Amino acid sequence: MKKQHLLPALLLSCAALLSSCEENVERYCFSVSDREPTAGTRVTFNGACSEGVRLYHWNFGDGTDTVTTTPSVDYAFKNAGTYEVSLHGTTPEIVDHCPPAAGLNGARQTVTVK
Repeated sequence: MKKQHLLPALLLSCAALLSSCEENVERYCFSVSDREPTAGTRVTFNGACSEGVRLYHWNFGDGTDTVTTTPSVDYAFKNAGTYEVSLHGTTPEIVDHCPPAAGLNGARQTVTVK
C-alpha cells in the first residue's frame, strides 16, 4: 500500500524542482545612453530591465570586459568604429575564468563610435 503513495509524492517533488528552476531563469536586456557617441565620450549601459542577474558581465566588443554587481556601467570607447556590446550573467566562480561564450543567452546591441 505504501507504494501507491510514493508516486504522487515523487511527482510533487519533481514539480517543485522544475518550478524553482524556472524562477531562477535569467533574462537579459539593457539600454544605451548614446548609440553614436564620439570617441572618448562616456556611454551609460543600463541592464536594470534584466531579471534574475546577480553579476553583470559586460563585454564592450573592443577587447574590454568588466563584471559589476549593479546593473549600470559607464564606458568610454577609445577609438572610432562599430562595436557589439553584450551583457551576460555570471557567477563568482567563473568571473576570472570564462568570458561569455558565443551563443549563450544574453543581450547584444551595436554602438557606432565616431
